[in-house]
Amino acid sequence: LWCAPFTAAAQLDGRKARRTPVVQVVEQAAPAVVNIATERQPNPFFRGRRDDFFRFFGGPMPERRQQQSLGSGVIIDAEGLVLTNEHVIARASNITVTLADRRTFEADVIGADRSFDLAVLRIRDAKDLPVARMGTSADLMPGETVVAIGNPFGLANSVTTGVVSALHRSIEAEDRVYEDFVQTDAPINPGNSGGALLNILGELIG
Repeated sequence: LWCAPFTAAAQLDGRKARRTPVVQVVEQAAPAVVNIATERQPNPFFRGRRDDFFRFFGGPMPERRQQQSLGSGVIIDAEGLVLTNEHVIARASNITVTLADRRTFEADVIGADRSFDLAVLRIRDAKDLPVARMGTSADLMPGETVVAIGNPFGLANSVTTGVVSALHRSIEAEDRVYEDFVQTDAPINPGNSGGALLNILGELIG
C-alpha cells in the first residue's frame, strides 16, 4: 500500500483554497461584533400585583431580581460607539459590553430610535477597540450575498450567510411597527439581535 505524504505545506495550501470571500468577511468583521448584556428593572405594575398575592397568603416575599437581556452589537467607532437594536437595551438600568477577545466594558445609551429599532451606545473607558468598516444600504441589490454575525450569550461569534431578499420592508410586532428593514434569508439565531449584517466586501450594511 502506497500513501502520499501529508505535509504542513499541503495543509497550508488547502487552507488558502478554502479562504472564501465569506471567510475573509468573518476574519475582518467578527472582532468588532460584541455581546450586550443588560439589567432591567421589573415592571412595577406586575411587581405590585405579585406582592399583593404573597401578602394575602402570608408567605415570604420573593427576592426582586432585575431582568436580564442578551443581544449583540457592532463597534462602529474607535472612541467606543456601538450600534445595536433598540429593543436590546430598552428599559436597561445597566449595560455590559463583552468583546470577542473577552474584554468587558460598561456602556451608556447615547440615543435610540424605537421606530427603526436602532440604538447607539458608548463604551466607557474604551481603548484598543476593533472597528467594523461602514458601508451603505442605499445600493443593496436583491440577490446579493450577505453575512450575518452575532455574539449571542457571550459564546463568541455566530455566523450565517444568505442573500438580500427584499428592501424597505415594514414589520408589525407586538405594540410597534418596525420601518424600512432589509429582508434576508440569512438565519438569525437567538441573541443575535443587534449584530452585523455585512456585504461580501466586509462592510456593515445593516
